[in-house]
Amino acid sequence: MKDISLFLLKKVFKSRLNWIILLLFASVLGVTFYLNSQTANSYSLESELETRLVKDERIINENEEKLSQMSDTSSEEYQFAKENLDIQKNLLTQKKEILALLKEGRWKEAYYLQWQDKEKSYEIVSKESTSDPDFKMAVDRERKIYQALYPLNIKAHNLDYPTHGIDQIVWILEAIIPSLFVIGIIFMLTQLFAERYQNNLDTAQLYPFSKVTFAMSSLGVGVSYVTVLFIGICGFSFLVGSLISGFGQLDYPYPFYSLTNQEVTIGKIQDVLFPSLLLAFLAFIVIVEVVYLIAYFFKQKMPVLFLSLIGIVGLLFGIQTIQPLQSIAHLIPFTYLRSVEILSGRLPKQIDNVNLNWSMGMILLPCLIILLLVGILFIERWGSSRKTEVFNRS
Repeated sequence: MKDISLFLLKKVFKSRLNWIILLLFASVLGVTFYLNSQTANSYSLESELETRLVKDERIINENEEKLSQMSDTSSEEYQFAKENLDIQKNLLTQKKEILALLKEGRWKEAYYLQWQDKEKSYEIVSKESTSDPDFKMAVDRERKIYQALYPLNIKAHNLDYPTHGIDQIVWILEAIIPSLFVIGIIFMLTQLFAERYQNNLDTAQLYPFSKVTFAMSSLGVGVSYVTVLFIGICGFSFLVGSLISGFGQLDYPYPFYSLTNQEVTIGKIQDVLFPSLLLAFLAFIVIVEVVYLIAYFFKQKMPVLFLSLIGIVGLLFGIQTIQPLQSIAHLIPFTYLRSVEILSGRLPKQIDNVNLNWSMGMILLPCLIILLLVGILFIERWGSSRKTEVFNRS
């Protein structure tokens, strides 16, 4: 079995397509890391405050000019405008104070004031019956993040454009793994499994070992290859992020949405990192077995590739737009490639499926892995026995 695995591994490394896909991965990761590092500062709290200060100062100047043109200083209109102007000036002073603290690196004090500011905003939004629920939730999320962040006394991370090592892994799991990576893996697995069939001939019959042994070796090589690439991409992301901005913090605040309670809660980024890695890895094992089965039945590379892409990638993203799939998304194994969105509660909220969660994934995926493996070994053994019977009769 060791010899078969080495033979299959050599075929993997000799394939030009695999090397092209690896170079594509490296190029895309390099470009995205560069763009994130360039963009992160533009969307920081400091940058946001500087932009808002310029706008607020211009508005205050305009309001002061309008107020100076009012002749009746005892009128209700004048008093209202003056009170509104005083509030604007107080808010401007507070923003300047927060910005000054941020520039001095006094994170705890700055984020405490920012939390207090968001608390006031949330109180106002909560009292408005016409306020948009999504906007209200966004304000709630921000205030809770700053509430959890200020005791840590560290600079805020931009999780949308991450630059720290741990944040990079979570971002890769959310943005790259369920899209580019899964497509690349399907190409590689198709190349590995479909090459067994040449001109409708199963070349596994020509080797001095059983088809069951060949199947186990093929699956082992497929899983090993996916595992190495998966660990390699996550490790590379962590390394690059660590070199850019540092390792990051496992206890960094991370927002979670509870579909049951209809509210945002703040946990730690480690609560989404490690479970997401496990869910995605188990989903990839299922993909290896599914592509193997498609190759077994259809044998030619193009049909195998087409059906694998339609069946896996189509279902993976189809749940976003195809209504009937949304109610059964928790039963589709490929959905769990979007592990970060599932664990954070964003995907269950979008498709309104409360059953799509960590617990369901940890039941479904291991069961499917075992069932598919048993099915593959059965059809390989049955196929070998059938051919042996035909040969003996002849």
